[in-house]
Amino acid sequence: MSSSRLGLRLAACLLNISEARTKHIVENIANAALGRNGQKHPEVSVLNIFSDQDYNRSVITIVASVDELGLAENLVLHIPGCSVFLFGEADLPEKRPLVQRRKQLGWFTRRDFSALEPDLGAAPTRRCGLTACFRAL
Repeated sequence: MSSSRLGLRLAACLLNISEARTKHIVENIANAALGRNGQKHPEVSVLNIFSDQDYNRSVITIVASVDELGLAENLVLHIPGCSVFLFGEADLPEKRPLVQRRKQLGWFTRRDFSALEPDLGAAPTRRCGLTACFRAL
């Protein structure tokens, strides 16, 4: 069986959201990732939504064709306060892995998040409402 989709290059996105207790907010963010200009794209899929009620955090895992990397711009335009950090193949030309990127940013030790410079969108606040990491697979 042959398929022209075998060579499809994918990009994964992990959206980390400081919200888990209000289900419709998390679902609205996932839906925003699925469409652009009011249209749904079959090349974009939400693989998983994990919400931790105790820590009030959610992670949405999204996969899309590399051609749909405009997904990051879509999130930045439609979700106020969204910060996007690229890593892996999406982080050109450095192609830094996520662990290296987080260490360089001082993500887990930083006290002043406003000093961070995301690749797209607004600098995250101390609360870090929504951050997205994009990785081309």
